[in-house]
Amino acid sequence: MKASQLQHFRQAALQQTDEGGDDLPNLEEATDGPSFSDTLENAVDGVDAAQDTANEKVSAFVAGEEKDLHEVMISMNQARLQFELMNEVRSRGLEAYQKIMQTQI
Repeated sequence: MKASQLQHFRQAALQQTDEGGDDLPNLEEATDGPSFSDTLENAVDGVDAAQDTANEKVSAFVAGEEKDLHEVMISMNQARLQFELMNEVRSRGLEAYQKIMQTQI
């Protein structure tokens, strides 16, 4: 969602509160982008692809097909960093879920 859209929705909501209206902006207009689950799925697929690429480069290096050790190490480090980021996002999401579940109603 773009900043101009957010500003438009904010102004519309403020106008409606001033006028006593209780209708909110159209939800379909506010959710134009990919869904949260699609974003997570794409991120996991990206981590998986990076792991596969790193494994292929390691196998090629061991077999003698890949001569550049730097490229192998770079792909291994990229895959490791992407996995660590995904793991941290998962941990933070789990912590947030646990806090929400502990909230007294």
